[in-house]
Amino acid sequence: MLPKRMWLFWLLLVLGLGLIFYLVLGRGVDSTTTQQVLRREQALARAEASNIMTFFQMFGNSIAVFAQLASTEDRNANLVRNMDEFVDQWRDSGLIGGILLTDKEGVVQFNSNVLGTRDLGTSLSDRDYFIWAEEQSKEGEYFVGQPVVSRVGASKDKVVAVIVSPVYKNEIFTGVLAASVQVKPLTEQYFGLLRISDATRIYLINESGEILFNSFDEKTLGLNVFEPAPDRPFWGNHDLIDNFKSAISTSQEGRMRASYLNTISGNMEEHLVAYSPVLLGSQNWLLIMASPAKNVTNVTTPIYIRQTGILFLIYLTVLLFGLMVYRESKRQNKLSE
Repeated sequence: MLPKRMWLFWLLLVLGLGLIFYLVLGRGVDSTTTQQVLRREQALARAEASNIMTFFQMFGNSIAVFAQLASTEDRNANLVRNMDEFVDQWRDSGLIGGILLTDKEGVVQFNSNVLGTRDLGTSLSDRDYFIWAEEQSKEGEYFVGQPVVSRVGASKDKVVAVIVSPVYKNEIFTGVLAASVQVKPLTEQYFGLLRISDATRIYLINESGEILFNSFDEKTLGLNVFEPAPDRPFWGNHDLIDNFKSAISTSQEGRMRASYLNTISGNMEEHLVAYSPVLLGSQNWLLIMASPAKNVTNVTTPIYIRQTGILFLIYLTVLLFGLMVYRESKRQNKLSE
């Protein structure tokens, strides 16, 4: 009976060691890998948010300088030529629709766009950027307007972010100089180059929660992720939505592992989510990157396979050692007899 008991002992010992090995080291690897992916995703989100802010800062400064040119203030014959040259400089980028100048009432008086049309006479007095410009007391400032559907020019009926600067003549407000940046080509050009995997989804939402960009599903554009509905991204996780709201109000970035509804498959799935604020003066947007957590499983699977191999070697080593001990014990018993 002694050999059977010894074999049972060694078998239970190996199984126990294997279980401990898996629970302690295996889960530790998964947790460590998850944190590494989240940190990397956070860094990528921060970098892409910074790229967008740099673009708007550069573009906004150029509009502010344009608004202070003598041709703009005087509205002379050189104004249209300068506006056309500005459009030509940006034409190949595909990012802007055009540039225009209004009178003090907000009515478009000059307009140059990539289509070559003028579209004069449209009133923009109800736009947030015109209201902002009217309230300014000095030139040289710029403002990024809330993304809206364009009413005029080459970007008509498209979602644009309008960058404006007030125009003055002898310190008297005479209108606004405004250039439209098309949100879709801008986000497509700046987002997506940096991502964890091909399954990573990138979202851009404004401070109200409306989706400005979705790298995976354009049908969600304009939907509000803060409104509970099963057709919205991140539906089913109130903590995640609360974190987004807090990030926008406090301009703080963050990351977390969260489960929410996959609007394509209809299943609740775990994701690794990182987000970073996009600060554009009075506008606070939020860039969100989300990768399926199963990607981490795919990364750690080879590690588990190696662990299994190591466990098997340990099993053989312990087994052979036990066999040697048993034989030596049996030999000693025979000698003592």
